[in-house]
Amino acid sequence: MQDITVVDITPDNILKYGVCGYKSTKKEGYPEKVSWIKENYSKGLRIKSILTDKDGIQGMIEYIPGEYCWRPAEAAEYIFIHCLFVGFKNIYKGKGYAGLLIDICLKDAREQNKNGAAVVTRKGSFMVGNEIFLKKGFEIIDSAPPDFDLLVFKIKKNAQSPKFRDDLKKKVSKYDKGLTIIRADQCPYTKKNVNEIAAT
Repeated sequence: MQDITVVDITPDNILKYGVCGYKSTKKEGYPEKVSWIKENYSKGLRIKSILTDKDGIQGMIEYIPGEYCWRPAEAAEYIFIHCLFVGFKNIYKGKGYAGLLIDICLKDAREQNKNGAAVVTRKGSFMVGNEIFLKKGFEIIDSAPPDFDLLVFKIKKNAQSPKFRDDLKKKVSKYDKGLTIIRADQCPYTKKNVNEIAAT
């Protein structure tokens, strides 16, 4: 591994370090992400970033107590991982940084006496795949169409497992005609992507 520091991104330092590869408040979606972090930090939202000497931030993990997760999952008493990314530059990929960030998250879960950690992955774009989590000891416990998996790492082995919400199919069924785009400020890239999709 190269010389790195793991930085806690907080409402007080986010404008210094940036998040999700953004630092400029002029970037589309970035001001909304900053506001979203400020709103959710008091609920336990945490962002840990890989800071490199040469190239600045080159990775991050974002997680929150499962009661407040921004995924259609029931995961109370778990830490829920929203996002994991490493390597804005390819030289930082494959160095073990993603595993390091997952280990930090699991350490937090243990210190908070949580049941474990959970995450939603997918095979398609814009979300992490499940390979790194399976490698770290997570297990697939639920799936949803078209290609989403819910994975869990249990610290308390007898704890109830997280699951996708029972009403998920019912909620999405009302959007089965045409194209419906639902976005949130949790990811700064969605604003730009939605605008581009809507313009085509």
